[in-house]
Amino acid sequence: MAVSQGAKKAKAVRKPTTATKKPVQRTQNTSRTTSKSPAARVTPMDDYEGVRQILSRYCFALDSGQLEALGPLFHRDASFSVSFESGTTHPGQAAIQAWYEKFFAQQPDQFRFMRHKIYEPQLTIAGSQATSAVYFDAEWLQPDGRVHVVAGRYDDTLLKEQGQWFFKDRAITVLYNYTPGKGQEGM
Repeated sequence: MAVSQGAKKAKAVRKPTTATKKPVQRTQNTSRTTSKSPAARVTPMDDYEGVRQILSRYCFALDSGQLEALGPLFHRDASFSVSFESGTTHPGQAAIQAWYEKFFAQQPDQFRFMRHKIYEPQLTIAGSQATSAVYFDAEWLQPDGRVHVVAGRYDDTLLKEQGQWFFKDRAITVLYNYTPGKGQEGM
């Protein structure tokens, strides 16, 4: 079988050159670094996920009525405030737990089928400290059958101790609330 001249050239082995090119290294521009120095260390993704999980655990504890699970999410020296209390701050894990218990005890059976929806948080993590700003919608079915929706924002400072993230400071701002009408339980 005859081989064409073009095929012979394609099979020819190229000799290495004396000048070698370095491979192109691509870097991703990210805000997940702990410093702006050239040798900036990237924050481990488990820290981002750890902060996201504490935000979710907070919502699930409220939605399921497991108020006893809220206190442990807060650091022992945490502070908490909510916009409808005109600047009142609740200092310490025990005081924060007591606030939630009192708030829900004052309105028994008011929050049926509560659901929190949090949106993608804006996170900044530097070592064992983090800040988070996240919008939320919380809705529930009132005893008269009306759906009630509260829209707001959580602004948090978080602290990592012994591998676990805690809320250090939490400020809840209620932006608006409304009732879109009656809801129907189940299908």
